[in-house]
Amino acid sequence: MMGSKIDCVWYVSAFRRPWEAAVIDSLAAALKAKKGELKTPQVYVAGGTANFRIDGILSWNSLTFFERAAAVLFKGSLWHLWGDPPFWWGWIRLRARTVHTVLDNSPKWRGHPTRFFAEQARQGESLIAPTFDAKIDWTDGKSKGDDEEGKVEKKPSTLLLAAPLDKNLAEALDSGIDGIPVRTSEVGASETETSLKRGHALFTDDSPSNVLLAAYLTMRGVPVVGCDAPLLQAVLGAGGYVAVPRGGDRSSWTKALGDVMSEAGRSASAGARHFLKKNYAASDAVESLEKLYRSATSRGAAKGKS
Repeated sequence: MMGSKIDCVWYVSAFRRPWEAAVIDSLAAALKAKKGELKTPQVYVAGGTANFRIDGILSWNSLTFFERAAAVLFKGSLWHLWGDPPFWWGWIRLRARTVHTVLDNSPKWRGHPTRFFAEQARQGESLIAPTFDAKIDWTDGKSKGDDEEGKVEKKPSTLLLAAPLDKNLAEALDSGIDGIPVRTSEVGASETETSLKRGHALFTDDSPSNVLLAAYLTMRGVPVVGCDAPLLQAVLGAGGYVAVPRGGDRSSWTKALGDVMSEAGRSASAGARHFLKKNYAASDAVESLEKLYRSATSRGAAKGKS
């Protein structure tokens, strides 16, 4: 297996929200650009493909019975499962090595266990370094991206609230910024982009998926304000967002909301983008996948927990 390129298949049963799909896109693009010891993976998605931009991606549901059977029985020496396993996953594990990546905190592993975040890898799971596209778009007016000082040209009209809604935060939102109440929307797969373009604040929390959302939006010029959380710090950097202590009172949230829409918020967002570019580079993502796949396919490597 080590004498030739590793023939890998990706099956994506989760990671289908726009910000999750963007990470899968970025990883696949990085592998394709590297042209190293890994073949560009064939990617199958359980469901629709609208949120993905990967060349050659296929919806598993669109395949004929014979195409699905052929893939399960013959395709790939290594399969990477992103999300929950399909009912036929046991057939894959009879003949191929498997890698399993999830965002859940308590998964049942069906392949070599892998995580995006060291904070979740408490049982020796391997780490995959995510990578993020550098795009700036959700700002007022035309954006030029980052200048030499790392500032966005105009003040953003939207922000991400990485915090659970409680009484203190609700009262701060009602008080608003400069006396204007903050309009809010719940985070949803289809509503996210529309809500941002309308200038709404998006509610979320510091779960792994929403930490990816924070990075996704930060790379698009959206500042983040939220509870002081290890995962957010790991991805955006300690100063990459306007942090409020957990259990912060109304005045803490009122100040944070004012800060995030000011120069402090713009500086934090620019710092987070630089942090993401430096610490989550495409080359690091490829290296982590190559190391993982070498381990998973080498002689004597464990296939993961049953």
